[in-house]
Amino acid sequence: MADDDLESQEKAQKKGARNKLLLIIILLLVLIGAGGGAAWFFLLAPGDAETATAEGEEAEEAPAAPLEPMQYQSLAPPFVVNFPYQGRQRYLQAELSVMSRDAAALEALRLHMPAVRHALNNLFSAQLILVFEDPSGIEALRELATAEVRQVLEREIGRPGIEEVLFTSFVMQ
Repeated sequence: MADDDLESQEKAQKKGARNKLLLIIILLLVLIGAGGGAAWFFLLAPGDAETATAEGEEAEEAPAAPLEPMQYQSLAPPFVVNFPYQGRQRYLQAELSVMSRDAAALEALRLHMPAVRHALNNLFSAQLILVFEDPSGIEALRELATAEVRQVLEREIGRPGIEEVLFTSFVMQ
């Protein structure tokens, strides 16, 4: 009888091991299926959604216009402005360049250079020394200069035309 109990226990253990193995295999198959479904959803489904419209028609893709190479135009001669600070005259000398991918806008910039220089001289003359003492103040001034040049070009040619104004030299005394 002891042998029968021992054999029945071994059979129960083997059956339990088989059930565990079967359960592990089923879980692995479910996880692999879920991973494949998630990969399909995240990788393939967005591409399908972008190409079809709500009516089921195919969307026409407009070819992206190739970017023109970056071009720079110097705003020579350097800007020199003076302003009072603590009872003394201070001076600022700044050399600027304009960055653009639009050759026509750079040509318009050269044509309207007097108006651009006038706007920038007024901008630089109106600044206080406190703006220049902090590096973030210089960056803010560069952004203001970019906005000024864009306004002049917007008024003259109907579009901003430039990307940024860059300081190539900045001296204060």
